[in-house]
Amino acid sequence: MKINSYLMILLSYLISFNSFAHPGGHQETPFQIVSHDWQGEIPANKLVIVKNEYGSIRSRSNSEEKIFMHATYQRIGTHAMSPQFDIKEMDGNLYITIKYDESIRDTNGALRGRTDISVLFPPSVKIIAETTSGMIKIDKTHSHVDATTTTGKIKLTTTGLFNAVTDSGKIYLRLRGMHTKGHSVASSLSGEITADIFTDMGIKLKANSDGLIYLNGSKLKEKRYSYTHGKNPSVVNFNSKNGDIKINQVVPPALVKSVVPTSKQIDLRDLPKSEPWKPGDPTKEVNPKRPTGKSKG
Repeated sequence: MKINSYLMILLSYLISFNSFAHPGGHQETPFQIVSHDWQGEIPANKLVIVKNEYGSIRSRSNSEEKIFMHATYQRIGTHAMSPQFDIKEMDGNLYITIKYDESIRDTNGALRGRTDISVLFPPSVKIIAETTSGMIKIDKTHSHVDATTTTGKIKLTTTGLFNAVTDSGKIYLRLRGMHTKGHSVASSLSGEITADIFTDMGIKLKANSDGLIYLNGSKLKEKRYSYTHGKNPSVVNFNSKNGDIKINQVVPPALVKSVVPTSKQIDLRDLPKSEPWKPGDPTKEVNPKRPTGKSKG
């Protein structure tokens, strides 16, 4: 089945093994990594509701007039578990829900499973994404987005309307201008809200927090901040009870500062090393394209 999925596993060579090997050769934590693919028609209401309490949700726009889902799930431990993919259209909406028959943690608290999913759809479709501790990342989309998590991060790069809600997780926004006029909100209890906003974007922004508010790296004295730019601006509100709000005005198209090349000799062995991946960690985003293949699992 053809699917442009970008949820891949960084440690793909481990798929053929039955356990995680430690440097000293000691074997522990038996596990498997399995893929599951699905595709379907766009629902009548052009609304997709994705619920995954057991990992991350990723999404981006897709040019084809279909809905694609790719899942990577881990079966961990001697009493490993596999998820159920409850996918159905009801009342004109498409529901994608990840379920497990039992607790994914054993009596000792050890993890027995994890599922990370990627959903692709055209810009005309709206997504409602819900998780608990997993990350929600929706990249380069024009769709309307509702993203809700408890402790996980929310990362949105969008020109569509959005409603991002978290308790203690962090919210990262990249706003390049909105093709649809309306009202967008990012809110948290204690989670930090960071937003990169193009300086040429038409926007009416209000930010409120009992925490700190920063503008371009400078701490403001007030607990409220607002500004308006452009004609027919989109309304955007940032609200946090205690979390900091950081607003960065960015000149397009540079969201990332250029780096000056250096001639200094560097020993690669001295560079910081990333923490090794282990069962239960989220799968990694490596490539936005996935070769044609049949569903596994």
